[in-house]
Amino acid sequence: MKNIATTMVIACFIITGIFAQDVSGRLGEASSSYKSGDLQGTRFALQQALNEIDLAIGQEILKLLPTKMGKMEATGEDGNYSASTMGYAGLFVSRAYKSGEELSSNIQIISDSPLLAGLNTLLALPMFASDPNQKRIRVSGYRALLQRNVSDEGITNWEVQIPVRSTLITFNCTGIATEKEVTDMVNTIPVEQIARFAQ
Repeated sequence: MKNIATTMVIACFIITGIFAQDVSGRLGEASSSYKSGDLQGTRFALQQALNEIDLAIGQEILKLLPTKMGKMEATGEDGNYSASTMGYAGLFVSRAYKSGEELSSNIQIISDSPLLAGLNTLLALPMFASDPNQKRIRVSGYRALLQRNVSDEGITNWEVQIPVRSTLITFNCTGIATEKEVTDMVNTIPVEQIARFAQ
């Protein structure tokens, strides 16, 4: 128990000092609960400490994300980040971009996404579907799935999903005409740096 607590505190200080006090407090609660035999209280306090660490990681990842995507500017100064509280520790980070009414895009980063297993299986298939709107690409050396969809109104939507270890990075955009524009934007995402923080 002591080694786990020490490791978590060190990790938090490395990531950022902002939440260190909250994490230390939660670890103190966990230690007290454990000593008194309250295993449920121990689990809850450790979960809260992990959530605080995920929030700190989310802040750091947002600093890495580009403030522009092609002609689009980020719509929120800080973007969004959160830690899951649904029974497990998890990370969610997003940033949206827009230019006028026609062009929009967003980046989402989700740790331990339930889509990862199916996506990795699909990308590992030796023969890929003959769907011309779906293909494998490489982003920063990682395999990714690029999908194109044209709405009934003739608006082109793109989605790029990049599984990186236990994290899924998804880029969506609307109103972009060519695949090259999409892949150029996707390649501005610092995938390797995000992977190091989110692992």
